[in-house]
Amino acid sequence: MNNDDKIFEILENQREFDRYFLKKCPRDAVAETFTEYVNSNCFLELLDKMKNKTSDWNVGYGMLFPEDFDDPDNPDDEENIGENNICFFSGPDYDDVEDIIGYEEFYKYLVPACEFYLEHRHPEHKEIVEQKLKEIREAYGLK
Repeated sequence: MNNDDKIFEILENQREFDRYFLKKCPRDAVAETFTEYVNSNCFLELLDKMKNKTSDWNVGYGMLFPEDFDDPDNPDDEENIGENNICFFSGPDYDDVEDIIGYEEFYKYLVPACEFYLEHRHPEHKEIVEQKLKEIREAYGLK
């Protein structure tokens, strides 16, 4: 497969996920970040980062947890995202689009992203993904 074919395949994979996911998630930065994650080669590792509440910075997209984002010496700073929230960002300047969402809303968007990953990318990872979703629910105190 030459470079043009690889680029076309990547773009087509992203469009396929966008068509599926944008119906379920109205949040631009969340959708952009999950598009990148689901189409990456490290989605399972990213689920572990989510479980461990480990931030993930990339060029133009990512997710930040309060521990890495908030300034404990200045709790009133507008840059603080609050406890039990996640900040998703997208855009070349990292803050062109930001969505700050709580754990329940995050999980509501994570489930269809995982469903897409299993149905369209790696059905052989079903048990692993289900276990990771369970661990994320527990780590976030969700029922």
